Amino acid sequence: MAPPGEAIRATDADDVPDPAAEFAFESQVDRVQDEKRLAREAPDIPWRTWWFHSGSKWYVVLGFLIIDIWILSLGFETGLLVVTAALMILAFYGELLLYQYLYYYPPERLPGHRTSFRRTWFRPVPYGRWTTEGEVLRAGGTVATPEQGPDPREFL
Repeated sequence: MAPPGEAIRATDADDVPDPAAEFAFESQVDRVQDEKRLAREAPDIPWRTWWFHSGSKWYVVLGFLIIDIWILSLGFETGLLVVTAALMILAFYGELLLYQYLYYYPPERLPGHRTSFRRTWFRPVPYGRWTTEGEVLRAGGTVATPEQGPDPREFL
């Protein structure tokens, strides 16, 4: 033990910072600061767009699950199992239609297979309301499918 008043000197090599590690840390901090500056200057998509296009999907499905559990619990509590089963079928169908209405994006079609959109009991809209293509269609634009290529009217 050192007597009081005498400074204790560190002799471990671990206490001396490594110049290469210090340079790597500083460059990483600089990179993070540059990314933050770029994010503030040129933001990506707005929060509203992100929420409607991808953020809300989980919450919509969670809401469907809550509604289903609510119907099941009321049905089991009252003992009306046939009515509960019918309500669950209607709820599943309504949830399917609502999800299709909000988020439907058609699968890629085969190049030789061209059909126009037809409303069915399972596909109420050609593109979901909360998709990018749905917004373009509602604004009066056209959506080019992969087999059609670019729309020639866009170049006039």
